[in-house]
Amino acid sequence: MRPAHHSYQLTGVLMLLVMAFVGEAAAQKAAPPKQDPKLLRFVERATSWYPDSTFRIVQEVREQTPSGSYRIVAVERKCANRYLTGATTWVVDEVARTVWVGSIGLLPPASARTNDLSGFLKRFLPGALQKSLRMSVTVVWNRAGRPSGALIPFLLKVDSGYGSYFKSAAVTADGRRVVLGVSLPLDQDPVAYRRKLLHSSKLVMWDHPGEKAKVEIVEFSDFECPACKARWPIITKILSKFDGVVRHGMVNFPLTTIHPWSFRAAAAAWCVVQQAPSQLIPLKEQFYSMQRDMTVSEVGPVAGDFVASHGLDGRLFNACFLEEPSLNAVNRQMALSEDLGVMATPTYFVNGWQVQVPSEDWLLPLIQRLAAGREP
Repeated sequence: MRPAHHSYQLTGVLMLLVMAFVGEAAAQKAAPPKQDPKLLRFVERATSWYPDSTFRIVQEVREQTPSGSYRIVAVERKCANRYLTGATTWVVDEVARTVWVGSIGLLPPASARTNDLSGFLKRFLPGALQKSLRMSVTVVWNRAGRPSGALIPFLLKVDSGYGSYFKSAAVTADGRRVVLGVSLPLDQDPVAYRRKLLHSSKLVMWDHPGEKAKVEIVEFSDFECPACKARWPIITKILSKFDGVVRHGMVNFPLTTIHPWSFRAAAAAWCVVQQAPSQLIPLKEQFYSMQRDMTVSEVGPVAGDFVASHGLDGRLFNACFLEEPSLNAVNRQMALSEDLGVMATPTYFVNGWQVQVPSEDWLLPLIQRLAAGREP
C-alpha cells in the first residue's frame, strides 16, 4: 500500500501547520469523551472495511466560532490489520451538518486576528505546502457548492505537472485551523453516497461492463505502484470467479511526486479506453510487467506499440495522448480521488464500501454477501 502524494504524509511532514491534537485535548483536561453512536456508525461506514473492527471515541474537543460550533473527534479503530489500526481525526461542523476528515493544521496566530482570512490563506498556504511537501498550489476562495457553517470550505488548485486539479479544504470560522481533506454529509450514509457517485461517474473506466451487475468494484490505482501490481491477482481471481456478477472499473490516481511516469501511463490508459474498454486490463498488465524498467520517455512508444498491435486507431490515440482530452480527464480523475478521500493506492470501492489492503480470505466472502444483497 503506497501513500498518496498529499495525504497521509501531511500529518507528519507539514510542521508549520500540524497541531498535536492529543496534547491539546490533554491541556484542556477534558473529561473522558462520551461515545456518540451515530458518529461512530458514520465513521465505520466512511472508513475502509475490515473484518471484526471496533471503533471508539478516545478524545474530543469542542470549539465555538462566530458562525457556530465544531467538534474535533479522535476515533480509535482496532482490528487485526496493523495498517488500519489506530486513530483518525474527524471535524464535525455542527452548523453545516458535515464531517471533514484529513489533515488538521493549527494556523499561526495572525490568521485568527485578520479581517481578511482568504488573503491570509492565499499568502500563507502555498509557501507552507511547497516547503513541506513540494506541493504547488493556489488557494481559490470558492465554496465549491459545499455548505458553510463553523467551517468555511475553499479549494486548492494543485499543479499535477500536467495541468491542475482541485482539492477540497476548509478553514474554521475562528481562523484557528485548516483542514486539508474531504467533507461528507453527516446525515447521509457514506456507503450509499459513494456507490451512487461512482455508478454514474463518467470518469470511471469500466473494463468489465454490466449496468445490472450486483457488485461494482471501482479501483483507484497507479500503473507505477508496486502495491497495485501485487494486489491485482486478487482482483483478477474475483473477476473470474464472479463472472457476470461483478462489474469492474478503474480510476487513475497517479502519484506524480513519487512515480515519474505514472501520469503518462494514466493518459495512455484513458485514450485506449475511449476506443476499446476491454483493452484496459491488457494495457494495465503490460505496464505492470515493465514497472522495473519503464522510463518517462518510453511510455509513449510502449503505448503506441500496444495500440498498433491490438488493432486500435493510432491517429485517434495520438490526438488524445498527452493532449487536452487525456490531460483534462486524468486531472479530473485525480480530483475525484481527492473528493472521495482516497489516501493510498490501491484503494477499492465495493458497492460503495471502501477496501484497502485486501486479503483473499475475507474479500471473496465480502463479494458473496454483497452479491446476495447483504451488508458486510
